[in-house]
Amino acid sequence: MRLKKPLGSLKDKLRLLLFITILLTLAIGLTSIGLSQNLQYKLDHLINKDVSKILYALELSKDSQELELITVKLKSFSTDKQRVELLNKLSEQWVEIEKKLLTLINLEDDKTQIQQLHNHLDSIKLATEQIPLLEQLTEIAQEAQIQASHLHLNMNLIEKGFSRAISNELTQLDQMANTQLSQQKYTQLQQSIDDHRELSDFLHKGVQVFRLAAEVDEGADNHINNQLQRETMRHYLALKHHSISSVTASEIKQDWLSQIRPNLIGPSNLFISSRDALNSSRIANVHLEIQAEAAAEIALFSSVLVKRVEQQVEVEGRQLKNDSIAFVILVFFAGVLYTFLIWLTNWHFIAKGIIQPVIATSNAMQAIANEKQNAPLPQADNLELQQMVTSLETLRSYAAQVKSISEIDGLTGAYNRRFFDHKLSQALTSVVHLDPFISIILFDVDNFKQFNDRYGHVTGDQCLKRITKAIKNMPEMQGQIFARFGGEEFIVFLTSTDNRIASLIAELMRKEIVKLAIPHADSLHQQIITISVGVNTISSDIGITVEELIHQADLALYQAKASGKNTIYPNYLEVQDPTCRKVTEFKA
Repeated sequence: MRLKKPLGSLKDKLRLLLFITILLTLAIGLTSIGLSQNLQYKLDHLINKDVSKILYALELSKDSQELELITVKLKSFSTDKQRVELLNKLSEQWVEIEKKLLTLINLEDDKTQIQQLHNHLDSIKLATEQIPLLEQLTEIAQEAQIQASHLHLNMNLIEKGFSRAISNELTQLDQMANTQLSQQKYTQLQQSIDDHRELSDFLHKGVQVFRLAAEVDEGADNHINNQLQRETMRHYLALKHHSISSVTASEIKQDWLSQIRPNLIGPSNLFISSRDALNSSRIANVHLEIQAEAAAEIALFSSVLVKRVEQQVEVEGRQLKNDSIAFVILVFFAGVLYTFLIWLTNWHFIAKGIIQPVIATSNAMQAIANEKQNAPLPQADNLELQQMVTSLETLRSYAAQVKSISEIDGLTGAYNRRFFDHKLSQALTSVVHLDPFISIILFDVDNFKQFNDRYGHVTGDQCLKRITKAIKNMPEMQGQIFARFGGEEFIVFLTSTDNRIASLIAELMRKEIVKLAIPHADSLHQQIITISVGVNTISSDIGITVEELIHQADLALYQAKASGKNTIYPNYLEVQDPTCRKVTEFKA
């Protein structure tokens, strides 16, 4: 009888199954741990390094711009106290920049970038070493300017005394001549007349000397000052050798020549002091330019660094998304190998605890990279993902700031020219398919140069801000593209708006500015700030470029200016208003 093969025990099978399960669990567990650590490392790198790089680079750019501003102020300081304060600020600013560069070196992994940072550190060291020399040069320049100013003041005082003394002597000669004439002493009268003529000629030559000396300027070119020196000395020699027969007049002549001579011929005369002031200022400005160039290089490097790190963050975000997908797949297969309960429990935990937050965070990162600033950020219930969400919030805030800086005019808060051109180009591309009309409103502040000259550029900037605020707050301007076109010119484009409606909006804008009642003494209209407005409209069947459309609006603005200002000038529309000057019809 043939024996049957014995069956394996269930215990052995279970033991084998348990052993296989343990091996699979260990393999999956170790792999999961490795991937988790890799994800955590990338998250830490993104949070602790990349975001920190952006923050420090932005601060570095801000400090560099502040340093450039200090160098500009150092070229036009007025007091020694101000000079010392600016030099101290310059040194402190370099120290702050150096600290931030050292921090960026510690955060940077790229050897090329580290080398560039070290190069900038060398530039900072060189600029810092030149500060004592710069302090000495600015002090010398200031002393030379003070010396030249004192000599100018001294010459002014001498000129007044000289004119007064000669005039008094001439008055006495006139009185003496009248007396001699009444007494019929003709010989003495002739002598008095000769003395009067000689002294008058002496006064005239002296006035020429003082006039030429007053034209010497420590800010002018040395060639001009040298010509003035030669001309002044020629007149001084003529004054010195001027013949005077009267004893009293001769004494007056010698007295004033002795006062004038040190200022024109002395070791520290007016011409030498003016040349010294000019030369020392030029030397100091050269060293200031070195400081400014170093700061500008660092500012440029900072902006490039910010862009590079932003791109790096985007790449790491995509990698993080891919790693997250791989991690999800691995966990899914692990759940299949376990019991349904374990699979359900683990999948529920992973789905809500890791997968959904990671995907949501990755999507939020992608949305931020695509400039979708309103994209919602995920809610995480663990520390690591919450840190990443917090960093994403910071990154979104800085991305919004950078986007705003690139689109908004820094002074007025209106859109800038680049953003306007971009939006207008898009509108012209779609106008044939979407909008029947598109209108341009271009306006200019009337007599703004005279406003700046009279009230100063700070008041002029405040005026532009008030105008911008008033226009932006108009209900008709909500949702419209309103930009600063350049200087005191502003521009608006309106989609789906025909010429009649655009002209009415332009008139409302003109009235809104009149309501501000900003005082302007040089204005021809109630001595307040007014604007001139040009309006241009095209229809969908007219092919036109951005430049041509703006040019036509500019022509309309020119016609508004030529019509007396405080007007609007529309294409194919007549606007009448008691407060608005008469507008004639304009055809493009």
